[in-house]
Amino acid sequence: MTLLRLERAIDVRLLVVFILVLGVCDRLPASTLRGDVVIMKNGDRFTGEVKRLESGVLYIETDYAPDNLEVEWAQVETVNSTAMYLITLANGDHVRGKLEKVAGTGENRENVTIATETTDLRLPSSDVIQLRTQKPSFWRQLTGSIDAGTSFTSGNSQIAVNTDMNATYATPKWVATGDLGTSFGNQSGGTKTNRDDASIAEQYFMGRNAYLGGLLDFLHSSQQDLDLRTTVGGGYGRYLKRTGTSQFRWLGGVAYTKEAYTSSTSAGGSNAEGLVGFSYDSYRFKVGEIHLEAMCFPGFSDLGRVRATTNNSLVVRLTNNFHLTFSFWDNYDSRPPVASKNNELGLSSAIGWAF
Repeated sequence: MTLLRLERAIDVRLLVVFILVLGVCDRLPASTLRGDVVIMKNGDRFTGEVKRLESGVLYIETDYAPDNLEVEWAQVETVNSTAMYLITLANGDHVRGKLEKVAGTGENRENVTIATETTDLRLPSSDVIQLRTQKPSFWRQLTGSIDAGTSFTSGNSQIAVNTDMNATYATPKWVATGDLGTSFGNQSGGTKTNRDDASIAEQYFMGRNAYLGGLLDFLHSSQQDLDLRTTVGGGYGRYLKRTGTSQFRWLGGVAYTKEAYTSSTSAGGSNAEGLVGFSYDSYRFKVGEIHLEAMCFPGFSDLGRVRATTNNSLVVRLTNNFHLTFSFWDNYDSRPPVASKNNELGLSSAIGWAF
């Protein structure tokens, strides 16, 4: 088991280095910028490349700034770009095309034109939720973040380390997100604790803010005597609210789990479960982000047993794509193995970088 954990730690470090190299390569300046023009409502004018629109923020690369400029989408008067974008709309449609924004008299005016391969769409700028530049390769299309934090208490010689890495790949038809989180705690004269959680979540868009969702998760937790829990699930979901600064969605379906416990006296096995989940995301320009997620797994083959998980975070924006993250997570099991805890929860803080 010690060798296995050592191999896991080495794999995590190699993955961190690999993603960092990819991020650095992605930020190398291009020889020439495209010449997109963005004019703000106060008259400011920027020339360069419109990179993306995310969380109500438009990112612009220029020749005269070391990092991408970040401007509030609601304060943008006009955009003129020749690039192809993957565009997410408020009604749930995902299209590929060129975008132009002209001056408008109000939020409800159709002041945005999206030129697709088959037609031109005209709509209010508030209906444009997200832009992603169509990149030439898989690796350059990835977006995500890397977070790491540590703490030390001299009184009891307690040390804690936590890391989290996530990456997202999007197309007009589907989006997939991978996440890897680890935490390790050690106290002099006490027990060591560790938790590793790797997951992949996917959404296949169906239109009108509906989607088919899939989940694959691998969890190891020493506090819950859990050597490995594998969860595979999926179902139907829908966005109940979707704007440039917030979104709320739900997912309902079924899941299959297979569990193996560290203690030889704890029985493992396979179970069929239900799946009900909710998530809420909120974004504030120049401030940060709030992400809330809760999922419940009522037992089907093991009637009466209920599992629940929650992952929540507050992200405070810094500069140059850096941020502070404060997280709270909890795993609950109404019927854990003998001598194992019902709850495992944690609070953490970390500094991170988005790419």
